[in-house]
Amino acid sequence: MKKTLTVLTALALMAPLAVAAPVSAKTTTATTTQASVKKQTYTILSSSFYKTAKTYHTKDAKPVVYKAVMGADRPTMTLTAKGKLKAGTTYKVTKQVKVKINAKKSQKYSYVKGQGWVVSSKLTAGKFKAASGVKKTATKYTIVSVTALKKAKTVHTKDARPVVYKAAVAADRPTMTLTTNGKLKAATTYKVTKQAKLKNAAKKTVAFSYVSGHGWVLQRDLTNGQFMNAD
Repeated sequence: MKKTLTVLTALALMAPLAVAAPVSAKTTTATTTQASVKKQTYTILSSSFYKTAKTYHTKDAKPVVYKAVMGADRPTMTLTAKGKLKAGTTYKVTKQVKVKINAKKSQKYSYVKGQGWVVSSKLTAGKFKAASGVKKTATKYTIVSVTALKKAKTVHTKDARPVVYKAAVAADRPTMTLTTNGKLKAATTYKVTKQAKLKNAAKKTVAFSYVSGHGWVLQRDLTNGQFMNAD
C-alpha cells in the first residue's frame, strides 16, 4: 500500500512538468519566428492628419521605415520594416498615430511622405542644416600641393556624414586654416573640383578634396563614383 501511494505521488509531481514542457517550447518558437519576420501589430490609440505637411529632418542616424497595414474591422496597425531614411535629410510628414506597445507604454509614428512610417522620436522638427551637431574647430596646415582638376570628379558618401571644412589661405605664407563648417549628407553623390595635400603639426601629410558647393572634405571619407543603393 505504501509503495502504491509513493508511485501515485511521483506521477502527480511529474504530470505538470510533462504538460509544461511542450508549452514552453512552443512559446520560444513563436518568439523566434516573430523576430525573424520583423512584423508587429499594435492597437491604435489616436491619429492625426495634417492639413499642411510638416517639415522634419534626420540627423546622423538613418531611421527605419515601416510599411503599414491597417485592420479592416478593428483599430490595429501592422508594421513591417522596409528600409531606412537617409541621414541628414529633410522630409515632409503628413500623418501621425499613437499606438499601444504594452499595458504601460505607447509610441508615436509619423508618416513620411513618399517613404513610410517612422518612429516620431527619430525625426527632428524643421529643415536640415549642414551645421547641425558640428562643433566649430580650426586647424592650421602647411600646404604641400593644391591641384585644380580639369574635369570635376564624381564621388559619393556612404552611411557616414563626412565633416566639411571652410578654408582660409594665408596671403604671405603657404598655410591653410580649415574650420569645421557642417557635414555632407550620407549616401549622396557629389562633385570634386580640387585636391590638396596638407601637412599638419605632426608633420603628417593629409589629403583633402574640395566638394563643389560645400567645402573641403577628407579624401578618405569619399568614395569614387556615383552613389548606388547597393553600396
